[in-house]
Amino acid sequence: MGINEGRYKIEDCFRILKTNFNARPVFLRNRKKIVTHFVVCYTALLIHRLLEIKLDLYGEHFATLNILQTLQNMNVVNIEDIYYTTAYKASKVCAALNGAFGLCLDKKNCEPKELNGTIKKITR
Repeated sequence: MGINEGRYKIEDCFRILKTNFNARPVFLRNRKKIVTHFVVCYTALLIHRLLEIKLDLYGEHFATLNILQTLQNMNVVNIEDIYYTTAYKASKVCAALNGAFGLCLDKKNCEPKELNGTIKKITR
């Protein structure tokens, strides 16, 4: 694939960085903080693209905004250190993440031991 053929992919990445990850404008003056800000933004973009690829391989495709809104709304509440309960509604993106990663995101309550096992499963 030549540069011109893949240009739309590069432009799409910059669009996502600017609109969805708020990479600009940057009102920082310290060079180290500016570099850190963009490293965080590009890392978020990389994770997002890997997530898109995994969902595509599973047979589901979602718009960037759908994925990000779903992830932003996925709050969990700690109930007296006994269990966690979900504070979000299941969606098509959640169902696809369940299937693609073998998770139980639609489960209402989860013990800390289960949650730690899920986190270990994801990070392998």
